[in-house]
Amino acid sequence: MTIEMLDKGTILVSLGTEDMRRYALRFDDSVPQTALKNLLCHIGEVCGLDHRGKSYLIEALPSRTGCLLIISVHAVKRRRKYRIKRSRTREVCVFFHADALLDFLRGGMRGGYALYRYDGKYILLPGVAAGETELRRLSEYGELYPVSAALEARIREGGALLRQQDGERRHIGGGAVAVRDAALRDGGA
Repeated sequence: MTIEMLDKGTILVSLGTEDMRRYALRFDDSVPQTALKNLLCHIGEVCGLDHRGKSYLIEALPSRTGCLLIISVHAVKRRRKYRIKRSRTREVCVFFHADALLDFLRGGMRGGYALYRYDGKYILLPGVAAGETELRRLSEYGELYPVSAALEARIREGGALLRQQDGERRHIGGGAVAVRDAALRDGGA
């Protein structure tokens, strides 16, 4: 066997019939993978190449007395993985008329909410504990829209808080206290 390094990434290997038998190489499609690994490890030791993390392109030119191999060595590039984050939206209810808002306020809502006046509309941000039935009931009074966390923050910062009801239970001094209705009024409302 003769091994010659043509350039940094190309190796020329000449195998005789005895080398072919020793590494269990044949000219059909059933060449065992371990045979190629053993051959590549031996070639790497002779040439000073680390075979781990490399990709090989092996071209074989068979002859009557053995085989001529041209091996191209490439470093394996790790594939970059890109993840598309799904935007997390939540439903808000927009009341376009004050009458629909007043009808909703008479009925009440479990699970808590915050009511804002923003951009000429009344916008209700349901609480975390608001269930699916509460959201369906909201659609009777106003229209449900999915909004991103950024838009929700903009409504909370730029809107006028008209009313807030917290339907959660809070633990105060070791006992559970139900927080009912904390009505906050804006000076202009």
